This record gives sequence, structure tokens and C-alpha cells, in this order.
Amino acid sequence: MMRTGMARDRASLCARAAPYLLCWLGACYPWSQALAQAQAQAQSQAQAQASPPVEAGPEDVPADNRFDTARMESTLVVPHTELSRFRFPVIDAHSHDIYTKTAAEVAAWVQLQTAVGVERTFIFTGKSGADFKAEVARYSGAYPGRFLMFAGFTIEGIETAEYGELLRRRLRADFAAGALGLGELTDKGMGLARVGGKAYYIDDERFDALWDEAGRLHVPVFVHIAEPAAFYAPADERNELRRSANWSLYGKGTPGFEGMQVRFERVIARHPHTSFVAVHSFNLANDLGRVGALLDKYPNVQVDFAARMWELARQPFTARKFFNRYADRILFGTDNDPGMAMYLAHARQLETEDEWFWPADAEWWRGYGMGLPDAVLRKIYRENALRLLRPHLDKQ
Repeated sequence: MMRTGMARDRASLCARAAPYLLCWLGACYPWSQALAQAQAQAQSQAQAQASPPVEAGPEDVPADNRFDTARMESTLVVPHTELSRFRFPVIDAHSHDIYTKTAAEVAAWVQLQTAVGVERTFIFTGKSGADFKAEVARYSGAYPGRFLMFAGFTIEGIETAEYGELLRRRLRADFAAGALGLGELTDKGMGLARVGGKAYYIDDERFDALWDEAGRLHVPVFVHIAEPAAFYAPADERNELRRSANWSLYGKGTPGFEGMQVRFERVIARHPHTSFVAVHSFNLANDLGRVGALLDKYPNVQVDFAARMWELARQPFTARKFFNRYADRILFGTDNDPGMAMYLAHARQLETEDEWFWPADAEWWRGYGMGLPDAVLRKIYRENALRLLRPHLDKQ
């Protein structure tokens, strides 16, 4: 009974006070409304400053869009530099034995190299033992000093306790047969080696003996780690590299792009006295700031941009700054089927400031030249490769 009476008293008090309360709110409301609006506006401005505006993107896109840059004829009229050869002698530090099949094709390639100014070429075989010796005979045996040979490794006995020593012996034998390094060793997420469906990733301790022996012999290791990050995402309309869906690794059970970067870094850190070359610039050519951070962190690493010139083509200012800063850490490489147009596309991109042309091995966008200084070109084209191999060039 007491609680019920108290409730009635509170209700009566609220009823008597309501007119006065409403009157006070009516007087104060305009001020409180203005304060709330000012606070909301300040919050909106702070959010706008914290995040960059979203780019609008293309306008007036047809409903049945059939936009195809490969077929599009540009109406842009800008200077076009005519080139016939590289400005300075070049060492192509990234090519493969698979680009020729016959002695006549090798001879034609040598003639082409001479015409454009390529004085030497690294040949990555990925082979070991008798298979490697066969490639040595076909290339450097036929053209001493022109082709510099790189070997692979054996997967025989990978599950045995003696595998580490076998790797060491085989590398020493390949070295004696003419190998100036290891390359190209590839782990895109399916394993550096794969036996019976089992993946052995690059950071597997089974391979530590190989990296250690390369350091003892002072021979570089050229590693292809991962693929561009877009290849690990769905090849849908949001994926800028969906044109290259045939390279896709999406849904194939890999550790993922970042997972592969972590694995390679683990190897580099464990073997600071071994020289590694991260071909395709760790597949991070779309993020040169991150590549620079890796070079700063690991002094035993160099990079090339072979078959990734299309990434640099759309960021010429950032790329030029990067090349100027890391001129001592970059090797020139092509990683493309030999051809006059391919070689000259590289020269045009590195040497000129031409605009809106197709880079070598292009994706769907055209690009721009970097106009690098002569001193930088000399280092990238030739001097860095000579320094990398100087201890063993007398073998050639």
C-alpha cells in the first residue's frame, strides 16, 4: 500500500511540473539544436580529413560496356622517341633456357642481342646434374662469355636425413660444371618442391643446407616468390589483373600472398651471408615503398623488375625516385621471349620520357618513360650484375 501511494504522489508531481518543463525546453531548444548541428558538422569534417575522398572513376560507361584497351586506338599526340638499341651495354640478368630449342635459334638470339646492345645474358635453367650440363653445352659452350648459366637443385631423397648433404654436393658439382648461381627457384605457394602431392615450402629447414652452401660458394640465389597479390583474389570485375586469370592461384590451397612473403623473409633472415635476388621485386612492384623497406632491412638482397615493367609504367615518378635511390640494388632483366620490340620497349621505358605507350609484357594499361640518368642506367644495365658475379666471372 505504501509503494502504491508513493507512485501516485510521483505521478501527480510530474503532471504538475510538465507545463513548466515544456516551457523551459521551448526556450532552450533553438540553442541546443544549433549546438548539436555544430558538433555533427565538426565530426563530419574530421572524418573527411581522416580518410581520402573516393575517386569517381570513369564516367559515361555504356550499360553493355565492351571497353578493351588492347583494341583502342589512342588519339594522343605526343613525342615518340625512335630507338634502335640500348644507350649503354646491357647484361640481361633474367632469361631462360626455354626460349630456344635449336642451335639455329640460339644463333639468331645472339645476333639479336648484338644488334640491340645486350652483351651477356643470364640463363636460368632450374636444372641440375646431367640436365644442367646439357644446357651449358648448348649455350655457354657454344658461345663462351655470352651466356652465364644458373642451376637448379635436386629433390631426390628429400625425406631422407642425408638430403642436406646431397644438396651441398650437387650444388658444388653444378658450380664446377659452370653454374654461377641458382635460378630461377620458384615458390608461388605450391611449394619450392612438390613430391607426391606434398608441398615443401621455401622456408622448410630441409633447404637450409642449399642456402648455406650458396653463401659458402659466394653464388647468388634468384628466387621467384609468390605472384602479384591480385592473383590470390577472385578474378572478378574488381580484380585489375583479371585479364591474366590463367595465372590465378585463388582457391588453390596456397598460404596466400602475405604468407609467402613471410616465408621468404624467414629464409633471408636465417642466411644473412647468402646473396638473394628477389626476381619480379618480390612481386611487390605495385608497392615500391614496401620493396624499399625490404631492401633497407636486408642488405643481402637485390631485386629485378623482369616481366614487371608494366607495373612501373603506370607510376613513372615513384619508379624514378625508387631507381635513383636504390640504383646499386637493381638488376636489369627481361624474362620475355627474345625480340627486337621487347628489348626496345625496355629501353624506351627506362631511357626516355615518352608518354602513353605499351610497355613490354603489358597488362591492360599503357605507360610512361622514367627518363633515368646515365649514371643510374649504367649501374642497372651492367655494373650491378658484374659486381654480383665478379668472384667467378673468370670461369667464363
